[in-house]
Amino acid sequence: MDNIADDAPVTVLGIHQLLGVEPPAGGADPDPCYGIASTDRLRREPGYRPLFPTLWSARDAGAL
Repeated sequence: MDNIADDAPVTVLGIHQLLGVEPPAGGADPDPCYGIASTDRLRREPGYRPLFPTLWSARDAGAL
C-alpha cells in the first residue's frame, strides 16, 4: 500500500524547507491546518499504517 497520508502533519513551510526553496512572499497561511489529512479512521478500521510515518522519514529513506 502506498502512503496516502502520514502520521505527522506537515505545513507548506515544512515542504518548502524540505525542497530547499524560499516560501512565497506574503507570510504564513492564516489557517495552518487547512488541507491536513487525518489517518485516524484508516488506522481504526482497516488497520492502515503508513510505510513512512513522516515526510522526513521518507526523505531520509530516499523515497522522495
